[in-house]
Amino acid sequence: MNWQEQLITIYLYVGKHYQDNLWVYSQRMSNYADLSFTDEEVIAIYLFGVIDKNRELKKL
Repeated sequence: MNWQEQLITIYLYVGKHYQDNLWVYSQRMSNYADLSFTDEEVIAIYLFGVIDKNRELKKL
């Protein structure tokens, strides 16, 4: 599976569960929230980065 298919799969999975009951636990609570991205998109991109091991800091 290439990265595009993996990202789409994660987004569809997150979207399904977000609509069911995940929205209660992960809704943005900020007056200055940038709403150009949906909450589902933000969660999917975050999880994709964690799965792809982009959470580790690189040493300079």
